[in-house]
Amino acid sequence: MKRRITYLLHDANDGVDPKDLGVTRNSLTLSNVTAAKEERATFALSELPQEDTFTSLPILSERFSTSASSQYYSLQPSSLHDLVVYIQQKICPSLDHPCQDWAASLLSATYLDVEFDSISHALVLNAFWATSPDRSGAWTETIQLEGDDDTIEVGVLGNEKPTEPEELSLSGSLTVIGEDDKPGATLFSFPSRHHPAPHSPIFHTTFPSPTGLHPTLQLTFPSPRSLIPPAASCALHAYLTLPAALFIDRYQFSDALFLRAYGLVALRSFAGEGDLEAPEWVVQKWGSAALFELAHPLPPDRARDVATKREASNAKASAKDAWTVRIPAHARYMSPTNGTGGTRDVAVPWPAVFWACDAADGLKMSVNPFDRVNLGYDGLFGPKTMFYHLAPAPDTSAPGGMAGMQGKLVEIVKVPVMDLAARGGGYVELGTLVVVLAGFAWVLWKLVGVGWGGEGKERAAPVGSDTATATGTRTGSGSSTAPEIAPASATERKGHGGLGSLKG
Repeated sequence: MKRRITYLLHDANDGVDPKDLGVTRNSLTLSNVTAAKEERATFALSELPQEDTFTSLPILSERFSTSASSQYYSLQPSSLHDLVVYIQQKICPSLDHPCQDWAASLLSATYLDVEFDSISHALVLNAFWATSPDRSGAWTETIQLEGDDDTIEVGVLGNEKPTEPEELSLSGSLTVIGEDDKPGATLFSFPSRHHPAPHSPIFHTTFPSPTGLHPTLQLTFPSPRSLIPPAASCALHAYLTLPAALFIDRYQFSDALFLRAYGLVALRSFAGEGDLEAPEWVVQKWGSAALFELAHPLPPDRARDVATKREASNAKASAKDAWTVRIPAHARYMSPTNGTGGTRDVAVPWPAVFWACDAADGLKMSVNPFDRVNLGYDGLFGPKTMFYHLAPAPDTSAPGGMAGMQGKLVEIVKVPVMDLAARGGGYVELGTLVVVLAGFAWVLWKLVGVGWGGEGKERAAPVGSDTATATGTRTGSGSSTAPEIAPASATERKGHGGLGSLKG
């Protein structure tokens, strides 16, 4: 296992003196460091179990580059406990206590990224802590190098003012445990693809009640005046991830009038389960993901004018100025429940909302070791695309529909299902069975009736038909219809003695 640990100081002025870092042959000790922490662990393919499936990410527009990344989504309702146990049992050797302890430390992480590098055939876990879980908020720990094949690089870095707006500059010290006997000073800068959006815009995500079987995701921006694109070439996007219980009808989004009514420009990409009729229990994939381009309330040039006027007048936007975008979704038929009140909770993560902008001409997008990559949507854009993210603003006072979801970036959709424990629930099952059987019997009876009726008509067809107009028939050993005979004249009837002559 290879580890890269980086401490990003909250305040660059609170620099850490390299002399205060205790470096030995196989360990590094730091004390009272107030910083965010990022830890990146890399496991070789031979250490991984062969499990789970992923969905590829195709695109719907030639504007985007083809992505080779895959995606898998699963909600962790309250903590990463199950994932931590999985790592300890499946990936960490049973006697590797440092690996076990490292996995346990993920329980306090702010977020965790998991990606698989198909080129190097390695699993990469990237964990981030906004602050130390210790009550003091500072890091005091010893990082130990156990195996000879292990590699641990530790950096203590602070932000520096970049020379270009698109760049990220860091300075501080780097130490490779087992190789360096003291920290080495470092200063570097590189372009970063991800930045916070200017003017600090925020957005809210809700599913207006009642949701029913056709819930609508609603994105609300408190004021269109906050949606100031960083550049004229920028477009506003939302990347939505839906579990298997929900889906979107991508064919709805080919109508320009429909898109305009919902505040959308286009569905740019769709991947995952797209069957419109399948119930949840037959869906094989984890769900689906979609990239939407959102309509902007004001053109870029006018939006900039509004921003200038707003700064000059220092006026606050009112609630009536809120800009709303809606994305219609649909719920699949789900298995009946017992005692849930006729609904099932489906957790839907908030979408990622961002401006996608072309990088400045001449900007070299070199590798940034701190950029979050393979997020699902970044591979759908060109390599020189800059992302300016809008900040989500969850309602911490809203009650959570599932344990641990209060104040989280997850919305709970109540999908109506049959409740077997409800009054009359058993009769509904029985009634449904009776109606289905009765309908089948009726259809079968009609089919049999049509068969018998058709056979009867075929038997009665010779009598009085156009092809059998004889006035009588002749029976015998070979019964047949008599040929048609023209009426005879009176003279002919008298000469032949009529039919009575046949009796003689």
